Amino acid sequence: MLVQFKVGNFLSFKDEVTFSMVGYPPIKEHEGEGDFCNTNYSSFEKIKLLKSAVLYGSNGSGKSNLLSAMSFCKKFMITSNEGQTADEINVLKFLLSSEMDDEPSFFEIIFIIDDIRYRYGFEVDTEKVHSEWLFSLKNSPHAKETQLFIREFQEIKINSRSFKEGKGVENKTRINTLFLSAVGQWDGDIAEQILTWFRFNFNIISGLDDTTTSYTVKKFVEDTDFKNTVIQFFKNIQIGFENIEIIENSNLIEDPFKNVPDELSNEAEELITALQKFKTKINKDVDTQRMSIFASHKKFDNTKKFSENIAFDFSLESKGTIKIFSLLGPIIDTIQKGKILIIDELDSRLHTLLTMELIKFFHHKSNKKAQLIFASHDTNLLRKEIFRRDQIWFTEKDNFGATDLYSLIEYKVNQAKIRNDASFEKDYLIGRYGAIPFLGNIRQFIQDFLYEYEQKEKETA
Repeated sequence: MLVQFKVGNFLSFKDEVTFSMVGYPPIKEHEGEGDFCNTNYSSFEKIKLLKSAVLYGSNGSGKSNLLSAMSFCKKFMITSNEGQTADEINVLKFLLSSEMDDEPSFFEIIFIIDDIRYRYGFEVDTEKVHSEWLFSLKNSPHAKETQLFIREFQEIKINSRSFKEGKGVENKTRINTLFLSAVGQWDGDIAEQILTWFRFNFNIISGLDDTTTSYTVKKFVEDTDFKNTVIQFFKNIQIGFENIEIIENSNLIEDPFKNVPDELSNEAEELITALQKFKTKINKDVDTQRMSIFASHKKFDNTKKFSENIAFDFSLESKGTIKIFSLLGPIIDTIQKGKILIIDELDSRLHTLLTMELIKFFHHKSNKKAQLIFASHDTNLLRKEIFRRDQIWFTEKDNFGATDLYSLIEYKVNQAKIRNDASFEKDYLIGRYGAIPFLGNIRQFIQDFLYEYEQKEKETA
């Protein structure tokens, strides 16, 4: 599970900001209420970890940049050892302050794997790793955080007792490579466990594109239980169809030649052979391209009596329906396997009530590890019936272009913290919590624009 993430001097983040999935101790809402509970209790640290968190803020305020920071952190950890010494590190500093020009970007993440809490971080610029560190905390009484290694440029100090797998890898670590990645490449157990966890359990996707459709299709075809779950989900939300079928388009290449005359059969066979050799090079997602998705709809006669089911190509369904189908693969997999799913613009093209139900997947009491983090513009979700105050986060830029990040539980109005019975949505929209668009004289602009347009119309009349 994710505990905390810090970032500084990256994109619109000038100073270090902290995003936390630790529940605020005094808050008791949504804990053990019926079938839903928004927190899980970490016994050895005696903290509550949130099952979900939502990010709000105006366009360009930095919501997506926080998720991009998480994405960069993950990608660099996994791939930094794959390049060459001369390769640049693709990190983007905060560019609107000269004092940050010579400073590295900062990343630190705290997470739990198999009852061990790790704290890992690094500082980098486009040329080299400035510093790197890894600490662990075991699930045992009176345990203290243990330093596994710490690095300053190319000077790496290793705990020979707790991280002996790092011995000998120091001199094999390039200036633009993370030591953790290098140790993982040399089969270090702890390093490989951490990198594998990030590779498969810390997933970041965009809600603006249906990029996970191929993943959902693959699970649908290979996993009968998953298929039944997806079909039942669509039946329950009564979206308009009764069933989904995914059919392999067999003989995609052979079919056009099935009626070729005998005298041309040899030429056709040669062409088919050539196409078969080439087809796997056409598209890396060729298996998905060879699948056709159909939704089964009821057809009625002129007396409005059911007559038969007819199959519609899934591309004819609404954009929202297609998106739901695309998201169900990673959402269900995340819950079943206790992963972390981070989605930019989860609510795009989805009705508010449906988005609420997807969030409730994660809040169900049977979910013990899975976490959902997402950015949103849908203020209808800002309800105390869904979220605790410590689950709601805001991004806001100052006058110098730097993003600030804060949770609703941290925010104060007239020196007082936000009450649990406040109207979150209403108060947010009137600007009580900040993080809303500053529209300035937009009404004056509209008035001037329309007046100018009107005058031009009169002149050409």
